[in-house]
Amino acid sequence: MTRLIEKLFPKESPLKLLREHSDIVLEAAAYLPKAMKDYFSGENVEKFSYEVEKLEKQADLLKTKLRGSYEKFRFAFFDRADIMAILHKQDSVIDKVDDALKILRMNRVEAIEKTDIPRLFTDLCASVYDSVKLMHELIHTLTKVVESAFSPEEVKKEYGDIDILENLEFKSDTESVHIGEILFSLKKELNPVDIFYLVNLAITISNIADNTENVAESIAMLLKME
Repeated sequence: MTRLIEKLFPKESPLKLLREHSDIVLEAAAYLPKAMKDYFSGENVEKFSYEVEKLEKQADLLKTKLRGSYEKFRFAFFDRADIMAILHKQDSVIDKVDDALKILRMNRVEAIEKTDIPRLFTDLCASVYDSVKLMHELIHTLTKVVESAFSPEEVKKEYGDIDILENLEFKSDTESVHIGEILFSLKKELNPVDIFYLVNLAITISNIADNTENVAESIAMLLKME
């Protein structure tokens, strides 16, 4: 009887595993602002990159568990394809965080201490981290939506947060473009290699916010289907 109950109602539901995966993504993203601060202070950022690599391995294990959970869970609220789509987009967030931290390890840019570049990158990282935090909240609120039997109040809150996240993504995109404009305005003062290095870094960081918006859009589509 106990085994039958466990098959019908597994402890690790798809939504629970999706939440746990979002927890890991948020933890990884928290290293980005810290790494950026240390980078412009001339400190080593490898430790942050290694920590995110460890978190990626944990995230991979959760992905495997989530795939298998649909074989055990008989009463899932959402189709497997829909939840897996959210999972893959959410996983792209931690992938981009990892990419950004690896880029930081590749090059040490000089002669920018007296420019606005360090501050602009700090602001960009703060905006992107805000996007990840809100994405994390959206994933957790999705459970409340289900538990409330899709009450209009909970659904409305979820849509409201999705709108806020879209605005944050636009802000991050604008900030990364502004960084590019400033960098190319300094082409006579900076090494061309450093300019393209920093532009690539800004785009990679901005892409983190793009991926959080992709998660939000998938959640919005999921709610419309219910």
